[in-house]
Amino acid sequence: MIMDDFEKVYELWQRAELYMEPIAEKKKEVALMIKINPTTCLVGIENNHIIGACMGLFNGRRGWIYHLAVDPVYQHKGYGSLLLKKTEEALKKIGTRAINLFVDKDNLEVVPFYTKKHYSTFNKSIILRKVL
Repeated sequence: MIMDDFEKVYELWQRAELYMEPIAEKKKEVALMIKINPTTCLVGIENNHIIGACMGLFNGRRGWIYHLAVDPVYQHKGYGSLLLKKTEEALKKIGTRAINLFVDKDNLEVVPFYTKKHYSTFNKSIILRKVL
């Protein structure tokens, strides 16, 4: 993924009904994510159109998957699995030994997708957040 992809990826995330911050805020965040993790933020392209995206981030200890989404028209055709696999491979290549992700309560229908890919709850964890 490169920053020139941002507007199309943001639209994709909206079509896939992922929760998104306002576009200006998200653009700054994605620019930093790509700058820090240039080889692990990926898009899927078919016929010159972005049909999927996945942000893979490495913080020096753990990998994280953010905003894996496939355009609803292309879902259930293996693109999400392929994007996840390629992101996992890219994260492993730079030293990630474990990958975390979180699922919004409003998007629980994706949990079976991740459990099929061997993701599971981690020590009964709860993710907490503080906005600065």
